[in-house]
This record gives sequence, structure tokens and C-alpha cells, in this order.
Amino acid sequence: MQALLLTSVHQLRLVERPQLTAAPGEVVLTTKACGICRTDAVLWQQGHRDLVLPRVPGHEVCGYVADDPSRLYAVWPGDACGTCQLCRDGRENLCSSAQIIGFHRDGGFAEELLVPRRSLIELPATLHPDLATLAEPLACALGALDRVRLAAGDRTLVFGAGTLGMLLAFVAAERGAEVVLTDIDAGKLDRSGEFRRKFAIGTIEPGNIPPAGTFDIALNAASAPAILPAALESLKSGGRCCIFSGVRGDVEGLAPALLREVHYREIELSGSYGCIRRNMQAALQLLDTYADSLAFFIADRVSLTRVPDLLPLVLSGSRFRYVINF
Repeated sequence: MQALLLTSVHQLRLVERPQLTAAPGEVVLTTKACGICRTDAVLWQQGHRDLVLPRVPGHEVCGYVADDPSRLYAVWPGDACGTCQLCRDGRENLCSSAQIIGFHRDGGFAEELLVPRRSLIELPATLHPDLATLAEPLACALGALDRVRLAAGDRTLVFGAGTLGMLLAFVAAERGAEVVLTDIDAGKLDRSGEFRRKFAIGTIEPGNIPPAGTFDIALNAASAPAILPAALESLKSGGRCCIFSGVRGDVEGLAPALLREVHYREIELSGSYGCIRRNMQAALQLLDTYADSLAFFIADRVSLTRVPDLLPLVLSGSRFRYVINF
């Protein structure tokens, strides 16, 4: 079978591999579609703290088990122990023994992959496999908004209008929040105009500072360090801020000025990493319900052989999701 194997930074090549054999508790999943996430491009560009090489990337996977092609599955991209306190508390994304597909285990940039049976989540019968590849990023958005206890009517500010920022804004709006999106790139705001209008998502144009003390919730879906101070300043006293994207570089003034903001105005500051199985199940239902609208995020369908040439474009964020079809 064919697979894309990452052996070191910038070294991703097409290889032929033997057919896979499942161990107890695993299945061989035949890949129908796999999304190309910006994180996959980052693995190729610079590596990642969780990456174990050599590795087949790809964690936004949809496929079928060989004996029944009629039943399609998304994959919760982890394999947690299921017994530690975090797993028992429903926070399996934080399990210290977790193995992540595309990072610790080979992923979906291949015609087949080995998947823990308990990580399979069956698709709704009417959901297209290409759209199902959005389940993992949408599940991450759901998890972040759970962390900040988003409720109807909350004024919510999202920094970053890429795929993840747009999905955060969509979920918040779908739950009845008053949502505003901002980005330093006017083009990213412009390209989503029709989608934003459909879900009543407002914008703050590049160069305009979000008004201080006016939002209940702020989330970063971009890595620029200047976002965190702006997010905290935008919040009302008692507001909630979630660090959703990793922060690139040092945050100027984080200590002590920003921490004084947290202290004196009782700002709740939390992080969100990955997703849990329950988020994936909810994401698939949302994708099925809003399939026509969320198809907007599929920029193009591509073959496995095109992926290495597309990674610089994925890093640029100039388009939404590419999906590998098999």
C-alpha cells in the first residue's frame, strides 16, 4: 500500500509498505478521506513536541473496516489508557499514556492505517466522508467552548479567521452567543463573508483594537503573542479567556502586567488542547445537521501524491481545508 512517510524536517516521501495486520484491540482502517491540517504542515516544517519519527502524518481521518465498506467511521485521534484519573474524569485528551494518531502512531496519509477499535466513531448515514474529516477540528472547537462555559447571549471574541477560528465562531453562534471575529489579514475576513452573514458573525477590521472591557469570552485561534494581551484587555471583569492556539514566542508584558489583569479583574484563564471522544461524537452530528453550510471549509480534494507540494500553501493559511481522497 502507498503512504507518505515523514523521516525528518522537510523530508516527506511516498513509499510502498506491506499490507497491515491488526493486533488485538485494533482494526485495519481503509482510508476514504484525510484532511490536511496546518499542524501536519508544521510537523513537516519544524517538528512537534509529540512527534515520533519516522511517521505517517494525518489525524483527520475517515474510512472503513475492510469487511464492511458500507459503514464509515471517523477516528478519535488518540488511544488513552482508560484507567487513570484523567481518563475516568472524561479528560482522556490529557492522559499521560495517550498515543496520538499521526504523531505517536501512523496516521491517515496512507491507504490503510491501524486504529484502536475503541477510537472508531461511526458516521451518520448521510454524512459525506470528505466533510467528516472536519470532525476533529470541530471537536477541538467544541472542547474549547466547553472550557469557557459558553452560553447563549455571551459576547464572544475570536482572534484568527482561519479554519479553526471560523469553526469556533460557528459553534459559538450556533449556541446563541453574540460572536465577533478579528484577524490581522483582511483577506481572511473577506473570504468568509457569506458564511459569517449566514450565522450573524460580526468582525473587527484589521488595525482596529477590540474595545476594552466589553466581551464575556475571548479565544485565540492564531499564535501571534500580541493576541493574549489584547484578549485579556477586551474582557469584562469576570470574563473568560481560553488559550486555544499555541502561542509563538514570548508574550511581552505577561508578567506581571497581564497577570495583574487576571488577578484584579478576576479573569478566568484556561487552556484547551485537542478533543475528547464525546466532542467528536457531537461534531459529527453538527456536521450532519449543517452539512451544506460547513462544506464551505473544503477548499479542494487532492491525491496523496500532491500533498508534499501543498504543505507550504497549507502553512500560509491562504485557503481552508485540503482533503486527500483515496
